[in-house]
Amino acid sequence: MPEIAVRMTKRNHNAFVHLLGALESQGFDLGELLITKDFNEILRAKPKVVLYSFFTEEIWGSLRDEIRLLKERGALLVAGGYHAIAMPKHTLNVLGFDIAVIGEGEEVLYQLLTTLKKTGYRITKELANITGLAFYLNGDFVFTGFAKVENFWRFPPYPESVRLISPIEITRGCPFGCYYCQTPYIKGFRMRHRPIDQIVKYSKRMKDMRYITPNAFAYGSPGAILKLDKLEALLKALQPLRKEGRRLFYGTFPSEVRPEFVLPETLELLIDYADNRRLAIGAQSGDDAMLKAMHRLHRVEHVQRAVEYMLEYGFEPVVDFIVGLPNETRESQRKSIELMKWIMAKGGKVRAHYFMPLPGTPWSRCRPSPLSDEMKKFLGRMAAKGKIEGSWGKQIELSRRLQRLIEEFYEEPMAYHGRVREVC
Repeated sequence: MPEIAVRMTKRNHNAFVHLLGALESQGFDLGELLITKDFNEILRAKPKVVLYSFFTEEIWGSLRDEIRLLKERGALLVAGGYHAIAMPKHTLNVLGFDIAVIGEGEEVLYQLLTTLKKTGYRITKELANITGLAFYLNGDFVFTGFAKVENFWRFPPYPESVRLISPIEITRGCPFGCYYCQTPYIKGFRMRHRPIDQIVKYSKRMKDMRYITPNAFAYGSPGAILKLDKLEALLKALQPLRKEGRRLFYGTFPSEVRPEFVLPETLELLIDYADNRRLAIGAQSGDDAMLKAMHRLHRVEHVQRAVEYMLEYGFEPVVDFIVGLPNETRESQRKSIELMKWIMAKGGKVRAHYFMPLPGTPWSRCRPSPLSDEMKKFLGRMAAKGKIEGSWGKQIELSRRLQRLIEEFYEEPMAYHGRVREVC
């Protein structure tokens, strides 16, 4: 039976598919792994090591029960993902993991697994030589540094020997540093892009071509500017695959575009080269003061202009908002309501989310603002009519849990570029 198991889930599927591709490309035999979404299959196999990857909001689900059952069977547990990176001591001391992977995992995971195989799947001093780990050795906390993979495209987005597929990560990093978002602090402020020839090569496995990027229209640029020639070169290179019957979805799930990048010239490229006629954009607030406070670096006028352009060119806008932002006033919420109404009246869709203080972000210790009666009634009324999507109702309780977690177990987070500057 395999000695190492990979605990796949719906939420960590994309991350593990990429990591498995990286492992394989470095010479690791994936035949040595049990890769499954069936936890009972892992229990029956009794592996010596089990790999996990998860977000903070997942720690209140079945994760703790799984950890307990695996620890009872003597398994060594390795955690990766945003929670392990932002709160390694909580991951080890409270959740019960043995090792946390800190940073970008492609090289760390290979070095970790090969070292564990040599040392009998025990925590030994050899692990201290691997950058990107946190663990306890003889009672002392050991942190070996934040792992960085500057050229992430050195690794394929999926493995060849295992028939797994996911949307391809074509861009990593984000220069804008929004205070509520983990991405720029975990993956850096400079955008790094997978080369076009690779994207085309790996897209051949997909029937529907989809991509992971924080801002789809920024492909080929450092991130804050538009490189139209680079974007067009990518989309144009994918056209032979469309002619073979594949569909190209660009700027929609699981990605989005920033509103200031939605211009006639970018929309014309999609009309010529892509199949989707929906675009996801992040507005986040209808108040310029709040947009500035969260370091969004765009204004309400950019959202309105983007929506009008999309409608003019036959695209359905899907616009995200965050309600209950720190220090958000009733007037700020009223402005967001007005912008949501304007978008819906124009024919766009709105997705509403409640502010969640995520560890590892500048706003991790910020408290959400209460929703005004006007906002509560508006969201409820629009949801009942099917005009607003989103999980803001469930996120209110989740936000409370996150606040309690950070208050009780706060850790000063390390990030791609050093320490995270706290704003609250």
